[in-house]
Amino acid sequence: MRDILPQLAEWWRESRPFALATLVDAVGSTPLPVGTAMAVDGEGAVLGAISGGCVDADVAATAQEVLRDGRPVLRRYGPVGPGSGPFDVGLTCGGTVTVWIEPVPPDGAWWLPVLASAVGAGRPVAHAVRLRSDDSGHLVVLPGGREGSLGGGEVDRDAEAAARRLLPEGGTAVLGSGPHPDVFVAALASPPLLAIVTWTPVARPLARIGCELGYRPVVLEHRPAFAAQARDAGVEVLPGLPQTGLRTLRGEGALDGRSAVVVLTHDARVDVPALLEAAEAGVGYLGAIGSATTVRDRSGRLRDVGLDEAGLSAIHSPIGLPLGGRAPAEVATAIAAQLVAVRVSPRHPGSRRAVGSGC
Repeated sequence: MRDILPQLAEWWRESRPFALATLVDAVGSTPLPVGTAMAVDGEGAVLGAISGGCVDADVAATAQEVLRDGRPVLRRYGPVGPGSGPFDVGLTCGGTVTVWIEPVPPDGAWWLPVLASAVGAGRPVAHAVRLRSDDSGHLVVLPGGREGSLGGGEVDRDAEAAARRLLPEGGTAVLGSGPHPDVFVAALASPPLLAIVTWTPVARPLARIGCELGYRPVVLEHRPAFAAQARDAGVEVLPGLPQTGLRTLRGEGALDGRSAVVVLTHDARVDVPALLEAAEAGVGYLGAIGSATTVRDRSGRLRDVGLDEAGLSAIHSPIGLPLGGRAPAEVATAIAAQLVAVRVSPRHPGSRRAVGSGC
């Protein structure tokens, strides 16, 4: 949902009717995660996707039917069997997905601008929808309150409780018993921080890729000329000594177990205090650029200032997966690949993150 939310809000402001399809459940191997969304307007324009192409055309056609008759539907798509024809609809990967498809009328989708406003401001927000063709409803849960209703009483209380459990890190939940889900809850957490220590040629592509991966890139830069370069590139900058900036972010609660810190300098006056601050914050990913010689020398300096062996082993350095590239974009890709590998590890606190991009 996060990926297409700004465009959905624009469609809503234009009073353009559309149908929204949301992947609310998945069993087995499926192309995209639960919470993925696709929108289709009356002219057939499409935003997003539900699968890798296996069922998207059928979902789009169903969405236009939903627009015409105004009634939401719950569709389930299973695997394509051995006896299926070449144009049968199903998932070739063998899984099963459940898709909720509902009309979004310009005069009734009050919840859409509320979601868009919260996400645009970087605030966590959760959205619950009741999956009933004859009695649907929407509930938006924010840290300080809630808006809307799924019907009142217990269903609202249960949905709000599930939403609040999910808000800190994001994620989805299905409420209901048996094969027919009753309520779908999707929480969009605040984007985790990607703190890039100093602006270098690698920083620009890394910030761009990090944004696509759902992070909030922030450059920490103490050199005014390079801080200006980062701002000119459209990246958020925290000026001053990086270790001071990291300490500030930590105090604000923005630097936490979901965060990533990438140190792109081997200036001893900057890298050691920045790495020490990030290690003490317990960030989810910590990497530092440098050759084997640099890493060996830096490790000694880190030991001298009190970082223990567990802290040293948590630093990915030399940084990135060994892809072999040397150009800035190639190095940034190697760093991002390693960041993803660490993030999706079951041991990582952010592995249950919300789906979608933070861009």
